[in-house]
Amino acid sequence: MSFVPHYVSRITVAVSSSLALAVAFLGLSQFDLPVVRYIRSVTAQIPSQKLIMPWMAFTSDAGNWIGEGTHLVVFSLILAVAGWVFSQSTVMKSGIDTLLAHGLAALVVNGLKHLIGRPRPKFAHSGEWQIAPSFVSGFDSFPSGHTAVSFAVATVLAKRFPLIGPLCLGIAVFVMFSRIFRGSHFPTDVMGGAVFGALSGTIAAAPLKQWRASLLEGLLHTAIGASAGLALLWTVSRPAEEGTPGILLIALGLASTMSGLWVRRVEWVKRQASDAGLPAKASMILIAYGLASMTTSFYVVAAAGFSCLAYWVNGALVSVEAKPCPETWPAVKEGLLLAMVLLSLLILYAGRGIMSFR
Repeated sequence: MSFVPHYVSRITVAVSSSLALAVAFLGLSQFDLPVVRYIRSVTAQIPSQKLIMPWMAFTSDAGNWIGEGTHLVVFSLILAVAGWVFSQSTVMKSGIDTLLAHGLAALVVNGLKHLIGRPRPKFAHSGEWQIAPSFVSGFDSFPSGHTAVSFAVATVLAKRFPLIGPLCLGIAVFVMFSRIFRGSHFPTDVMGGAVFGALSGTIAAAPLKQWRASLLEGLLHTAIGASAGLALLWTVSRPAEEGTPGILLIALGLASTMSGLWVRRVEWVKRQASDAGLPAKASMILIAYGLASMTTSFYVVAAAGFSCLAYWVNGALVSVEAKPCPETWPAVKEGLLLAMVLLSLLILYAGRGIMSFR
């Protein structure tokens, strides 16, 4: 890869990530109307329009409150002021950067909402509608604003404070689901909001002159996230593909996943395991593509394939600096990876089709 000019590699990462996102959105669009019909089926029509499942009602209300723009602005201001008062520059900068990310996401999303003019679920009953510029209330579904600003803020915090990154992003995902449960958005709306929000947060968290590199990084991460989200949704809502295609995909997936784990085992025995090494990257690609193949969804396989290509090529662009860490940390990371693989296999086996959206 060192013989390939950097601009060619950057273009490859950008195109591959964009194709992964496009395929993921196309696959996710298969669930737009089925999910909306399901939400309507668990919503009491009279008298309160409330969800009849308490946990869904709680998620709807709590997520709507958390993702409210005013609340997030106040949160960012509190961070900035607290950082200034207690002389914590990282906290103060995080507050400022989250405000910038919030503003960028809101600007992009609100512009797209009215330019696209997609009707919200309550105005879309048959699945047939026209998309055209509109300033009419209710025709501003794509992308989700609550989701976008939540992911913008969460992405900045995840970059500034990696230890709580999963928690921050988890809260943003909570907001994303709340918008679907509330009946305000289609699944593709919230995924669009998540993508634009994460891109805004990635750009705001880095120096402005590095915006191209930040955008590339954001595209790669959102492509991986969108592919993983589609894989999970497809697995729990669709049965495995029957016949020869399904058998071949499952066999390919098992072989690829086991090969990836074997590569990591060999490197671990040699005590040469490193996230930056080619064997480690190759093993991650083999594992990810193998798990994607076992979903037996051609949408997932294609999206994962483009994401893996982008991840591999991006490795030639980014040099990872070795940082001191406790001796037990590599073992912990390998243990977490193995646990995630086992959990994925369990979902693929026992969770197949447990939620049928038709």
